[in-house]
Amino acid sequence: MSNGIVIIGSGFAARQLVKNIRKQDATIPLTLIAADSMDEYNKPDLSHVISQGQRADDLTRQTAGEFAEQFNLHLFPQTWVTDIDAEARVVKSQNNQWQYDKLVLATGASAFVPPVPGRELMLTLNSQQEYRACETQLRDARRVLIVGGGLIGSELAMDFCRAGKAVTLIDNAASILASLMPPEVSSRLQHRLTEMGVHL
Repeated sequence: MSNGIVIIGSGFAARQLVKNIRKQDATIPLTLIAADSMDEYNKPDLSHVISQGQRADDLTRQTAGEFAEQFNLHLFPQTWVTDIDAEARVVKSQNNQWQYDKLVLATGASAFVPPVPGRELMLTLNSQQEYRACETQLRDARRVLIVGGGLIGSELAMDFCRAGKAVTLIDNAASILASLMPPEVSSRLQHRLTEMGVHL
């Protein structure tokens, strides 16, 4: 009997992979392991949760249980993988292990926290689970410092500003979105952020 496919991760890439596998094979064993709840949500929505007064659970589009039933999966949420034995084809956690025929790592990205004093006090907002852990703190904050003037940082600055918070946005580039936009477009966006009350 096949040990099937083990997928580590539960984000967009993992879900798309599951859907495409099931289009081709309805019976191959599929196991998903992830450190979060495995509920489906639209990640870009994290950039608008504060001004819209949304809680973390409001973002859920499909629960992990519904996803498992729909696509005939074995799910292991809130599970940290501690070891992968490629030779034996085994994935291990603290309390479990899984044999596999094929293994897919779909763990996504993690936010960069700069190595500066006070870094342990910094919050990252890169997942529903991270938002769930800090939503009260973010909602109650009066002043917010955002590190990073990319797409997400700029969207968050607007969101916090719309929620009535004092916002400062810092970046090591000369202008926001410097690597993504021509200078004239970046300048217009900076002007708009300043008009909204964001301190750059």
